[in-house]
Parts: sequence; C-alpha cells; structure tokens
Amino acid sequence: MKYQQTFDECLNRINGVCEGCGGKLEPIETVDNSDNPTFWQGCKKCSSFRSGVKIKYWKVARELIEKDIIYPYHHLRVDREKLDKEYYLSAQTAGLAHIISQIDSMLNAAGEVGK
Repeated sequence: MKYQQTFDECLNRINGVCEGCGGKLEPIETVDNSDNPTFWQGCKKCSSFRSGVKIKYWKVARELIEKDIIYPYHHLRVDREKLDKEYYLSAQTAGLAHIISQIDSMLNAAGEVGK
C-alpha cells in the first residue's frame, strides 16, 4: 500500500516542539481515517499527535500556566484538582502556545502594515 504521507514528507513538516510538553516531535507511523498507512508528526513523550510550535511560544505559555496568570480552557481549570497534573499542564500549555503564536504572527503583520 502507498503511504498517504511518507516518513520523509512528515519529517520535513516538523517545525518546533510539542506544544503540550515541549518534547521532540517525530514521524509516527499510523493509519488515517480511511485505514490507509501514513506518518503523522507527534510526540512520543506525551503520546499525542501535534502540529508543533516554536520553543519560545511553549516556554512563555508554560510559564503563564504555571504562574496561574492565564489559561485558555476554563472548563479544565474548574476541575483541575480532579485531573492528572501533567494532562492539565499539557492541555493548557498547548492551547495557550497556539494563541501566543497567532498573536505574534498578527503583531508581525501589523508592524509591516504600519511601516
């Protein structure tokens, strides 16, 4: 069977670190929704398929979460004592890292427009 995405194609798409735990992303062999073999980028440390973020976004997001300054998923915060600590940190950090990435992109675009 032909792979929907080859190992090398997946490897070339990896950019950054796992947005949940900050770990290394790598191609993971799996199947897609049609049961075709493929490779998706993921993190073996936290057992998640991830898209990846720059390390600086992950670091800022994790610090904001750990200092209890901001959290993107309010429903998780309500029951966080019932949740596994690593799951809580990973989920909140992943969500916030993407928000920070989008804000940075928008700020960069605004800076270009204002010149």
